[in-house]
Amino acid sequence: METGKIKTREAHAAELVEILDSKFFKVLSEPVRVEILKFLVLNGSSDIAAIAKALPQDRSVISRHLKFMFEAEILCCEKVSRHVYYQVNATAFRDKLVNIADQISECMAQCCCPLK
Repeated sequence: METGKIKTREAHAAELVEILDSKFFKVLSEPVRVEILKFLVLNGSSDIAAIAKALPQDRSVISRHLKFMFEAEILCCEKVSRHVYYQVNATAFRDKLVNIADQISECMAQCCCPLK
């Protein structure tokens, strides 16, 4: 957006829809992915074998979820020898939430009744 231009309601609404339909929220809306996130918060950096051992899903299902979470930048990974270790990408996770809250606040301030 150019400096000095005021966003239209349509632009705010489009941004809000884009935020709410993002990979980030799709990751957080799947219970298995939330369980993986919980496991990694509690256990720290872990490989797929450790994660799969703690959850009832097949290893291939866990692998697909990990890939999706990595693509959404909720996880980061490091390859050590033949193993890939996953952990929560805390900075990116926090930054996404802050950005989402900021954009929602901006949209609501321009398009909705004032918050009390």
